[in-house]
Amino acid sequence: MKGDYDTALKLHKTHLCIAQELSDYAAQGRAYGNMGNAYNALGMYDQAVKYHRQELQISMEVNDRASQASTHGNLAVAYQALGAHDRALQHYQNHLNIARELRDIQSEARALSNLGNFHCSRGEYVQAAPYYEQYLRLAPDLQDMEGEGKVCHNLGYAHYCLGNYQEAVKYYEQDLALAKDLHDKLSQAKAYCNLGLAFKALLNFSKAEECQKYLLSLAQSLNNSQAKFRALGNLGDIFICKKDINGAIKFYEQQLGLAHHVKDRRLEASAYAALGTAYRMIQKHDKALGYHTQELEVYQELSDLPGECRAHGHLAAVYMALGKYTMAFKCYEEQLDLGQKLKDPSLEAQVYGNMGITKMNMNVMEEAIGYFEQQLAMLQQLSGNESVLDRGRAYGNLGDCYEALGDYEEAIKYYEQYLSVAQSLNRMQDQAKAYRGLGNGHRAMGSLQQALVCFEKRLVVAHELGEAFNKAQAYGELGSLHSQLGNYEQAISCLERQLNIAREMKDRALESDAACGLGGVYQQMGEYDTALQYHQLDLQIAEETNNPTCQGRAYGNLGLTYESLGTFERAVVYQEQHLSIAAQMNDLVAKTVSYSSLGRTHHALQNYSQAVMYLQEGLRLAEQLGRREDEAKIRHGLGLSLWASGNLEEAQHQLYRASALFETIRHEAQLSTDYKLSLFDLQTSSYQALQRVLVSLGHHDEALAVAERGRTRAFADLLVERQTGQQDSDPYSPVTVDQILEMVNGQRGLVLYYSLAAGYLYSWLLAPGAGILKFHEHYLGDTTVENSSDFQTGSSTALPSAASSALEQHVASVREALGVDSCYS
Repeated sequence: MKGDYDTALKLHKTHLCIAQELSDYAAQGRAYGNMGNAYNALGMYDQAVKYHRQELQISMEVNDRASQASTHGNLAVAYQALGAHDRALQHYQNHLNIARELRDIQSEARALSNLGNFHCSRGEYVQAAPYYEQYLRLAPDLQDMEGEGKVCHNLGYAHYCLGNYQEAVKYYEQDLALAKDLHDKLSQAKAYCNLGLAFKALLNFSKAEECQKYLLSLAQSLNNSQAKFRALGNLGDIFICKKDINGAIKFYEQQLGLAHHVKDRRLEASAYAALGTAYRMIQKHDKALGYHTQELEVYQELSDLPGECRAHGHLAAVYMALGKYTMAFKCYEEQLDLGQKLKDPSLEAQVYGNMGITKMNMNVMEEAIGYFEQQLAMLQQLSGNESVLDRGRAYGNLGDCYEALGDYEEAIKYYEQYLSVAQSLNRMQDQAKAYRGLGNGHRAMGSLQQALVCFEKRLVVAHELGEAFNKAQAYGELGSLHSQLGNYEQAISCLERQLNIAREMKDRALESDAACGLGGVYQQMGEYDTALQYHQLDLQIAEETNNPTCQGRAYGNLGLTYESLGTFERAVVYQEQHLSIAAQMNDLVAKTVSYSSLGRTHHALQNYSQAVMYLQEGLRLAEQLGRREDEAKIRHGLGLSLWASGNLEEAQHQLYRASALFETIRHEAQLSTDYKLSLFDLQTSSYQALQRVLVSLGHHDEALAVAERGRTRAFADLLVERQTGQQDSDPYSPVTVDQILEMVNGQRGLVLYYSLAAGYLYSWLLAPGAGILKFHEHYLGDTTVENSSDFQTGSSTALPSAASSALEQHVASVREALGVDSCYS
């Protein structure tokens, strides 16, 4: 073939010489054009550009517009081959403009087809489609059925790539009809192949299978082994989609047999790849590794770097499925090395993304972030919708990383970018994921109303997608949030829908999740018998499906429900089972929760030494994991248990630390006011318990400071709730004894300070310049906190209205005991 072009070049050069001798300027232009075409065919694009430019110059000087049009087209092809896409586009556009000016519909059609192909080759399918559509409007006048078929084929492909599968079907069917009219079996085969793929994407598997069987029949009549191989592979892929993996394997085995028969090593490697993927899906990982290893060996033998690259990726996927992340990462490193040798930024970007996902699975979030950032840097070099979508998904993965690190503000920024990309491309599945990430981020920050909006939008998208699993998951998330907001009826409605969908799908894991959620709602409503039924269902499914994570969850929830019922001995049994499973799985978060629950329950059983032991273990883990809210709650409980066991000094230390932690958490700007106020009861309870301990230790001055700190915190919360914008002063600054005395010194008379603390009325009589003159404590009678047996999340300082007159009597008796005149201004 090269010899033919070399001969042609010699002839064209001779033609040029003759034209120059005759001073035939137009003939010289044609000779330059022919030489440019020959160089283009030889792949010598720089030379092609040089001669086509000379041709263009001459055609402009002789004002040959038709020649100019075709030369612009030829220059565009050469520039595109050189990667000079902007120049190529300009020349394609010039070709189109001149053709329209000349009303040359044949030339205009060529220009429109070339512009469509140009954009398609760059993955710019939105831009490509209008050019193909304009071509088809000219088709009746062109009388070129073959050309029309090719454009229908290309337009179908553009719509397929855009996810417009119904439109793709329409144009592939037109392509097929034209191929039949032309009795062109090969074009019919191609049309059936792509039509089948479009039907598969529409989940119309029977039509898809029918098309691929027509392809197989045509391939056999044409004796075309490549087409037959493709048909068998496509049929296997359809069976994968139908969840008939064993049926798919039969087709892939036929592929392998065909590859051996025709002695085509590349087809053999492709069959190994398909078989490996199928066996991975049915968790026969040894077979999968065997086939992918054979795939790699064949590509290495052929020195096929792109094939080797794919094989390393396939091996990595098996190791990921096995949870062997270090091995998977090594495969990705090999793949990246090959990708860099191939100078393929698209492949490099994909591998960086997979390396990031591997590091996420290894729980090394900081390293994962680095790989996703490298992926984004590579994607910046690429254009087209696929790379835009990959960018969006990288943003989503970065959001997941920052969420795992507890940096919810940063996570939300990335989820918003992910959502923006998903909406711009109308990718509903990705929109659903982005809304879910945003909902979880806002929820973690305590912005529950914003989270509600996101989860509701996710549910709308899930309905539009029509996928049962997505709908069920969305109902579950929304139900859980309604439960947190106290909207129990809505929560039950959502979770019951999740449960019904799960049962229709026969998805036991999803049914288990719904049962768990419903148990939690009924537990919050105080309907403990119903809660127990749902938690027992969760446990039953977990045991039947051998799911230790869900077993642990169910044991923990059963323990909590029995604890709420006051059946502490039964609660302990379930909590110990929860701890046992958490320890087996080395689930540190679950261990933290179970230690905390066991500590609470043993405290209620007055086994204070055991309570302290469990809570200390829970505290160690909460600190290790950086779970500050858990740490604060455990320190609060530990303080109560130490107090009950008579270790007042250590109790004082833990309650101080708990109060300080609650203050720190509630003071953080990124958390919503609702969330801050939700911790108010716990903080108040810590302050009251701390007052009781300090009074027991005889530290009346410190007890006074803590009482005032609790009072000012309540007032500060009121200020924070009412204020918008920045505050000049910090309402949460700590209160000290010296500050109280300084305030008293500014008064003219005595100051009497009262505090209600967990069943006691404490009173301090203070005098300017003298400090605390007298302290008095008065037991108010019936209280759940007496003898420090209470382990609830908080205890209120308010008394019922019926008790207000009794409180006045208590105050009067306290004033009398302190020697203060009982008159009120």
